Amino acid sequence: MPGRLWTKEKLIAEIKRLHAEGVDLSPTAIQKTHSALFSSARSGSHFGSWRDAIEAAGLDYDDLKRVKQRWSREEILLRIREMHTQGHDLLDPKFKIKNRSLYLAACAHRYFGSWRRAVEAAGLDHETMREGHIWTRTRILRTIQQLSQENKPLGWAYIEEHEPGIYRAARRKENFGSWAAALQAAGVENSSLRGRGASVITGIAPTMMMAGDDGAEVPTGEPLDAKFECKA
Repeated sequence: MPGRLWTKEKLIAEIKRLHAEGVDLSPTAIQKTHSALFSSARSGSHFGSWRDAIEAAGLDYDDLKRVKQRWSREEILLRIREMHTQGHDLLDPKFKIKNRSLYLAACAHRYFGSWRRAVEAAGLDHETMREGHIWTRTRILRTIQQLSQENKPLGWAYIEEHEPGIYRAARRKENFGSWAAALQAAGVENSSLRGRGASVITGIAPTMMMAGDDGAEVPTGEPLDAKFECKA
């Protein structure tokens, strides 16, 4: 943490907290995810080495260094199912960083080659999870219809102000190219595209039938650090 004044006590408390959360405390991992903590612990005014800091926190340094190098397909699938059952968001960048060993193992070509394929092999619906993070064409259309059913104004000015995420996503060339085209594809008639007019659903347009996985992706959250990312 930039500007944080570390003491030995605070370092020990932070190490214990991270360990309790299941964070990988091996030196290779911690200097990437918590560089300030790592550097402060190794300074001459504190512990002088990461090993001494870990042991001062009552942890076994050699156990931390024995990072799991080999997984089996069955172990990866079991772990993914366990994390999902516990309510973890498997597509959250923070989850992937925190569970770096599992994530990178799943992405390895000798196992699944991508996190998406691993999640699906575990019997989970990756697309449904993804829609909570990415504006697919399907999600755009479904959201427009939901807004219309709730009698929300669908004029571009109102949507741009109150629902900027879907507005920007719908106007992307890879999706619909304009807000009006997205409304039409969703089977919605708008009496005032310029303002705050009422809208009604007229029926599911043919585009809705074709919309799906091929839609462009517009992330709703922060991107995962490139050094941890693998193909979706």
